[in-house]
Amino acid sequence: MEHHGPISWLLLIPGLSHDPKWIGVNASLVLFLFITLLSFAGRAALKGGVANFIVPSPKAKLSTLLDLMIESLHKMCQGTLGAHADEHFPFVATLFIFVWFANLMGLIPLAASPSASLYTTVALGLASFVYYNVHGIRAHGFVGYCKHFLMGMGLAGIPIAFFELISHVLRPVTLGLRLNLNIQIDHMLGTVFGSMAKYIVPVPLMIFGIVVCTIQAFLFATLTSVYLQMATEHEDHGHEGEHHH
Repeated sequence: MEHHGPISWLLLIPGLSHDPKWIGVNASLVLFLFITLLSFAGRAALKGGVANFIVPSPKAKLSTLLDLMIESLHKMCQGTLGAHADEHFPFVATLFIFVWFANLMGLIPLAASPSASLYTTVALGLASFVYYNVHGIRAHGFVGYCKHFLMGMGLAGIPIAFFELISHVLRPVTLGLRLNLNIQIDHMLGTVFGSMAKYIVPVPLMIFGIVVCTIQAFLFATLTSVYLQMATEHEDHGHEGEHHH
C-alpha cells in the first residue's frame, strides 16, 4: 500500500537519501550519530568521578532507569557466560543499546525504526554470528571448533553435524527476522489502534510499545549470549576435566 500521509523527517535530512526505500538506512545513520554523541556525553559525565554514580539518586531519573537495565543485562551475561561475562559484556551491551534505541525510534512521530528494516536486523544478526564464531574458533582452534558440531560422537555425529550446520548458518537470518517481525507487528498495531481512538488509546499503547521494544532488545542480547556460550563452552568443560583428574 502506498503511503499518503506526511513525509518522514528522516527523508528531509540534507546529505541523506530522500528515497523512502532508504528510510531505514537514514534512521540507522541518525541513530549511530545519536549514540555516539550520547557516549561522549556519558564519558564526560564520568570524568567527574564514578563515585558520584555508585549511589542511585533518590529522584526518578533516566540515568537510574538505564542503570537498572544495564545491571540486569550484566546479570544475564553472568548467568549465561559465567567467568567470561566481563570479556563479552561490551559487545552484548552495544548490541542491546543499538537495538533498544532502534526499536524506540519507531515510536517517534514521523520517524522510522531501523529494526523495521530486514537489512538492518539481518546485519545485526551477522555481527552477532561473526562475533561468537570468532570466539568459538579462538576457544577451540579451527579444527576443534569444527569437531564441536559432531556433538562428541565422532564419525557417527556427521548426520547430526549436517543439520546443526544448517541451523547454525540460518541463525543470522532467524535473529534478524524475529526482531524485524516483532517490531513491525508492534508498530503496526500501535498505528491501527491509535487511529481508532486518537486521544485515548495512544498513551497506554505508547507505554506498551516501550515495554515491547525493551523486551525485544533484551531478547536479541540474550540469544547472542546463549550462542556465544554454546560456541565456547567446551573449552571450560575441558579445563574442568583436567582439574578433576
